[in-house]
Amino acid sequence: MNETVLLTGASGFFGRRILRALEKRDYDVATPDRPEFDLLDRASVDGILNEVRPHTVIHSAAYYGGLGITLAERTTIFHRNVVMAANILDAAAHSGVKRFMSIGSACAYPGELEGSMSEDNFWSGPLHPSVEAYGFTKKVLLVGGKAYHSQLGMEVQHPIITNLYGEHDVFTEYRSHVVSALIKKFADAALASADEVVCWGTGQPIREFLYVGDAAEAVVRLLQTDYFEPLNIGTGVGTSIKDLAEKIAKYAGFKGRIVWDNSKPDGVMRKVLDISRMKQILKWEPEYDLDQGLELTISWYLDNKENADSRE
Repeated sequence: MNETVLLTGASGFFGRRILRALEKRDYDVATPDRPEFDLLDRASVDGILNEVRPHTVIHSAAYYGGLGITLAERTTIFHRNVVMAANILDAAAHSGVKRFMSIGSACAYPGELEGSMSEDNFWSGPLHPSVEAYGFTKKVLLVGGKAYHSQLGMEVQHPIITNLYGEHDVFTEYRSHVVSALIKKFADAALASADEVVCWGTGQPIREFLYVGDAAEAVVRLLQTDYFEPLNIGTGVGTSIKDLAEKIAKYAGFKGRIVWDNSKPDGVMRKVLDISRMKQILKWEPEYDLDQGLELTISWYLDNKENADSRE
């Protein structure tokens, strides 16, 4: 590929895998980073875009975390992500970028949907309060993309990504998502020969988990299409948090008891994407099932535990 792609967040958990998938297909990828490229500083964004002159921008950078951080830092999450979105969208459109892909999230779906979440239901209700601040910033990207397409002609794509896990995730308690949080919790307990591990909530909520390498593959496949509506990216398979914890305990070598702290919040009770449109548009399904992906991730974590535990 000769087209230059500017990828934001290329050093992050998801961004590094998108970078790998792009390079595998011989895209020319620009991965500027701070301090020269600060998405919160419009002059910085303008400077890099005018220097790189990319054909395509993939906006993967975000300030995010698991349930703990989304509850504790609502204002920071909202402000940083909206400012970054406004800066990169406007700068891209006015610098001649032809295509803009914003990485969306299943958190942007209405909180009370029943059954699997279809793209047709994306605007059918309010977000769940636990993820409202973060999820709404993804809606901002979608609405903004449509506005810039309508007025300035920039093509826009918006993959809606389900819960990710994999190597290089954030495993520290404050910012981790459920899979990485549980991996650290059970690995630490196994190393300490602990008798029990206490987990948040009831274990009953159903979630969908996608290996990060598969998600990156889907993003690049979408980039190679001319599909410009929001598109779910997931497995379509729901797993209870209880079952997830038991799988992680097994692969981490934990032999003790799992105790559920019912005083902690569960969040949305069911979040599973309808991926029928994804299979039709991309002609693809994820390569790794949950057991395969967890084994890879836990093996990597145990081999790189000191460095992984130090990442914030």
